[in-house]
Amino acid sequence: MDYGIKILVVEDQLSTQLFIKRTLKKLGYHDIIVVDDGRKALREINAADFDLIISDWHMPNMDGLNFFKAIRNGSILRKIPFLLVTVETEKDNVMKAMKAGIDQYIVKPVNPEELQTRILQLFEGVEY
Repeated sequence: MDYGIKILVVEDQLSTQLFIKRTLKKLGYHDIIVVDDGRKALREINAADFDLIISDWHMPNMDGLNFFKAIRNGSILRKIPFLLVTVETEKDNVMKAMKAGIDQYIVKPVNPEELQTRILQLFEGVEY
């Protein structure tokens, strides 16, 4: 199956990049671009249209939460579903992300079934 959506993965750790990309492909998502920080992700977003962003929180140069806030400032980009993936479990920080407007949140290590569930929740009611 190919869901036909373009996904931007923003993750600084190579092993996690490879795992997420491989997992997404197994789940039926094949149009995937991977970058290693928020600044590079901003350049990618300005160069192409994406249907989903999956981003780590803690990265060099620009972290995932600041990247999220930067793209939400653009009116067109405000509608792109955003899934934050992180090791962050402290309740105050999780609440900070949710209050900022993060659409979905997954704590690492990423479980493939949970990743699929979160993505499907983001696209609930959308025809592929």
